[in-house]
Amino acid sequence: IVAAEEPKILMHLNECHNPTGCNEDWHMIWWNGMGHFLLNDRNAQPYGGAVKHFKKMSFSCVSKGCKEIMFKILNQGVAFQHAEHFISKACQFLVEKLVFEPPSSS
Repeated sequence: IVAAEEPKILMHLNECHNPTGCNEDWHMIWWNGMGHFLLNDRNAQPYGGAVKHFKKMSFSCVSKGCKEIMFKILNQGVAFQHAEHFISKACQFLVEKLVFEPPSSS
């Protein structure tokens, strides 16, 4: 299982009066929500289901605007594209290094 780090809030809207609290709350809610929904071995959710449940959670310090921007990122699946790329590259590397082809006899 590959668990991605939460997508970072790179820019806060003007309505966000506490960017530090917003970042901290986003981080905590991400791991308590998405981490649980994706990695719970008793009830793991597919990405789409995890996002659906995540959006229903309470976001106390995350401003409405910041939350909406981050939900757009989640809907695009950006949070996990790096993991898919990493796995593909790792598999390609392992195939190149571990697959042995004996020299053909002529």
